[in-house]
Amino acid sequence: MNNRILIVDDEKDMLTLLDRIISEDTHYVGVTESHPEKALELFREEDFDVVMTDLKMPGMSGITLMEKIREIRPDVSVIILTAYATIETAVEATQKGADDYLTKPFRRERLLVTLDKAMKWQGIIRENRRLRKALQKMNDLSIIGSTPAMIKMFDRIRQVAPTSGTVLITGPSGTGKELVARAIHQNSGRRSKKLVTINCSAIMENMIESELFGHVKGAFTGAVTDKKGLVEEANGGTLFLDEIGDLKPGLQTRILRLLQEGEYRSVGSVITKKADLRFIAATNKNLEQAIREKTFREDLFYRLNVIRLEMPPLKNRAEDIPLLSYHFLNKHSGLNGKQIKGIAPSALQALAAREFPGNVRELENIIERGIIFCSDDTLTLSDLGLSVPAECLLPELNEGKNMMSFKDAKEETIRLFHEHYIRVLLKENAGNISKAAKIAGIQRQYLHRLMKESHIEPNEFRGTPT
Repeated sequence: MNNRILIVDDEKDMLTLLDRIISEDTHYVGVTESHPEKALELFREEDFDVVMTDLKMPGMSGITLMEKIREIRPDVSVIILTAYATIETAVEATQKGADDYLTKPFRRERLLVTLDKAMKWQGIIRENRRLRKALQKMNDLSIIGSTPAMIKMFDRIRQVAPTSGTVLITGPSGTGKELVARAIHQNSGRRSKKLVTINCSAIMENMIESELFGHVKGAFTGAVTDKKGLVEEANGGTLFLDEIGDLKPGLQTRILRLLQEGEYRSVGSVITKKADLRFIAATNKNLEQAIREKTFREDLFYRLNVIRLEMPPLKNRAEDIPLLSYHFLNKHSGLNGKQIKGIAPSALQALAAREFPGNVRELENIIERGIIFCSDDTLTLSDLGLSVPAECLLPELNEGKNMMSFKDAKEETIRLFHEHYIRVLLKENAGNISKAAKIAGIQRQYLHRLMKESHIEPNEFRGTPT
């Protein structure tokens, strides 16, 4: 993280003041320059997260400097400084791309809030860039993951795919077992043929035999023509039996014969047909337990369990949550016609701390829902309908990095609560202090005092209700 600020102003006293505030009150690094042309050259040569520039300068205006800087790096944050505090100049600056503006003389607190907001946005951009770059380098299997468990899974898939071995994929619901089946098929010698998926729990019991093996005309009421089954459709390719643990005992016998002999009969037919298939099955059930309970055939289990791949639950690969989140952000932003650039760090923190009993599918649903409700270019906690867990509020305490006394820890927790609560409250009410105070059930003066203690300016929330 750079945290470097380029400060451009033709007034030397202003440069000194800004540099002193930044050095005394922040951990950022300020670099000053009084000539806009030299500042532009400096920007070309060095990395900066934020540029603060005066609006009116001899030789080059702040807006012109901003436009030239944005040609070099479009995503840099630019803050305009102006003593000409008119609506027209503010509108012009923001319309041409300024992230914010400060009017001279400015309040120290307002400057610090503006800088913090710009740096947080740069943090989002960096994380966005890192994760998008990681996604571009993703493996050829179309499965997202970078944890050791997933790297091992990718290696197993590449070993298994070129063979003809039957594969049993196990793991909790929502972990991506069907993606593994597709990856095996796409990297096999059968990829030019079909991968046909049969959800053994979704097809009605009285219809599954016909769906699997087809039927001949007159086989049963309503069978007015011959029908080709899914087994025949998959011939030469791969048959994926999803939720195999839900298959009824009677059909398990016919699947066993298909696995053993490669033979089957359509419903109502006396003709035996041959099928050239690669079998992949998946289940979230414990098939060994089902065998003991006499609900699953032991011989079928051993036919299926030639190569076994176990998909880990998301809680065992929590480090993949940011990567998966950005994958789903890219996917569903396009599908929903949105242009959302990133995910707020607090939102990623809340996602990483979540249990996800529904695994990757649940994460995808949360991201998609957040995209639908997002009215900005960044997904926030509010959009996702999440909150930061209490243990994340004071990470320094939880990690044991800074042992506080009970009194200090309590005061710090209250301070963090005040800041978080007030920011959310003001955002929801577009910076309207009277309305926010009424909703909070406190006096307007008290809310003002809390805002001052937390260095919160109402202007930063105006016109941006969620």
